Order: sequence, then C-alpha cells, then structure tokens
Amino acid sequence: MPQSALIVGSAPVPGEHAFYRALLEDRAFVIACDAAAEWCVALGRTPDIAVGDFDSAAPGAPERLAALGVDVRRFSAEKDESDLDLAVAVARSLGCDRVTFTAAYTGRIDHTLASVGSAGSAADLRARVEEPGYSALVLSDGGTSSAVLETTPGALVSVIALEPSTGVTLTGLRYPLDCADVPTLSSLGVSNVALGDRVRVSLASGTLLVIASRSADSILHD
Repeated sequence: MPQSALIVGSAPVPGEHAFYRALLEDRAFVIACDAAAEWCVALGRTPDIAVGDFDSAAPGAPERLAALGVDVRRFSAEKDESDLDLAVAVARSLGCDRVTFTAAYTGRIDHTLASVGSAGSAADLRARVEEPGYSALVLSDGGTSSAVLETTPGALVSVIALEPSTGVTLTGLRYPLDCADVPTLSSLGVSNVALGDRVRVSLASGTLLVIASRSADSILHD
C-alpha cells in the first residue's frame, strides 16, 4: 500500500515539462486525473491510477491506458466531485497518509479555486502543492498545525486562510503575527518576506495555505 501519492491535474504550467518530468520521476505512486494520464505517459512516467470522466482526454484514452497496465477508474461526467477530489478519495481508500498536488493550478479561475479547495480538504493527508514557481503546504487544526520554512533572506512567503483561522503566528518574517485571527482569503498574510534562514508558521484553529516562492529556494517542512 502506498504511503504517499502524487496527484497530477490537467492544468500544467506551459513550457515547464522538465519540472514536471523530474517530479514524476521522483514519486513512487502517481494518480493522474483525466487527460493528465496520457500527458504523464508522454513525459516518461506511466501513472499507477487514472481517474475521471475523461471528457478532456483524447478519444480512446481509457483503453490505451488500460493496455499499458494503468488502473483506470472511469466516472460519469454527471458527478458532484471534480476529478481532483476523486483522486483524493482514491488516495484515502488506499491508505495514503500524504498527498502532493501538481499541474492543477492554472487556467480557469473557477477550476483553480476548486483545486485549492481540494488541497484544503486533504489537510489531514498533509497536503502539499508543487508547481514550477512555488511550493506550498496546508496547515490545519485537523492535520499538521505548524511548519518550518528553511529559506533565504528576502524569500517571498504568503499565508492564505482557506477558512477563518485563529491563533495564527508568523515568526522570522518582516511582518510577524502573534496569535492573530485571519479571515478567509484575507490579504493579511500575502507577500511577506523572510528575514533570515528560518521561518515558522503555526495556527490554533482553521486551515492555512502556506506558499513559498521556489525562485527563492524556499523549502517547506512540516
């Protein structure tokens, strides 16, 4: 049974194939959503599971994937969950205790916001997001409630509340917080700046998305 899963969406950043190829090569278990499954194959990594209604995939994709040995889990297009949410449900059913999302945060704003919601709903699975420009993780009172960022002075760090959050404490940043209340989607934690090589973020209740610019070589640790 896999302990962690990389969940691949079908909205990659254009022109960043090298980043996604390296990420796929580094992960032992991959769940791909819809058209992302054949995209993963094209990058050299056949996913372990493909989920979705395959409405955005090329005709015949489920059959081709099955021929490659992929566990294809096909759903009706008339469903209440996004393909990303279906992938999270599959990861839970397999007993995964950690998930990482990628290629799911560009394109239509409604899809992007829903994908952020999918990450937030997986807080108990120590959800992370890895994209070419940034690394992010979800903090929650129902999962991991604190994180340390090993970074460099000047690194850009943003903290966004996905639901009303209390007891939010930020240290090692130009604009610290001490047990603050942060409303949902508030700009209070946006575009903060690291003062040194270590930043800590914690909360008492709620859910936060902590985002560190990859160009600043920030690394997130829970």
